[in-house]
Amino acid sequence: MRVLSNSEVLKQFSERNPIFDGPNYTQADECGLFFTHPESSCIALKYPEPLERLPFFVRHLSTLGYEPWHFNGALLWFTEYGVWNCADEGIGYRIIEQMNRAAGQPSSFEASLGHDFRGDELNETVGMLLQPIIFSWDAWYLPYWSSGTGEFFIHISHDSHIVVVTKTKAFYDKVFAELQQMNYDPEPFPDEWKGRFCRSAAFDPPKL
Repeated sequence: MRVLSNSEVLKQFSERNPIFDGPNYTQADECGLFFTHPESSCIALKYPEPLERLPFFVRHLSTLGYEPWHFNGALLWFTEYGVWNCADEGIGYRIIEQMNRAAGQPSSFEASLGHDFRGDELNETVGMLLQPIIFSWDAWYLPYWSSGTGEFFIHISHDSHIVVVTKTKAFYDKVFAELQQMNYDPEPFPDEWKGRFCRSAAFDPPKL
């Protein structure tokens, strides 16, 4: 795992090879991640019940539509925190800081909002992906695949829902059916908010 500051996360996108700027690749700006592919769309998910389903749910989402052995790493990027009770959220800050320390990169939570995982760190990825769900932070999850360009990314909202953003209609249909089969009750994301994640022009973010 490599710990990144907020500016380092954005720098990764702004300085990458121009070949990755097209609609087949995930883009990023200060508002977060987005697709510009004309078929991109969104699926809304609520957290599962009972609570003990949560680790399985997050592990499933971490490789949604793929096989675990195709996992080639991931970016997890926290973008909003401190919304609720600081005493409770502070527990989460300490967990992240200890994970940073265990990776040999001691850093405060606030200074290390980005985390870049290797392909052999799926368990570590899932463990950290649980934290924004448990502590009600906003976060972005972008997995990488050995099989080629990724077909989705995920936004976790502090308002206790998840948005799966898909690049193509074929992948949307595939994972929507998969999520239904798992009884996760997926729903199409409201059209008026899709512009945050699926866009091709200048963007004025709505309040979610």
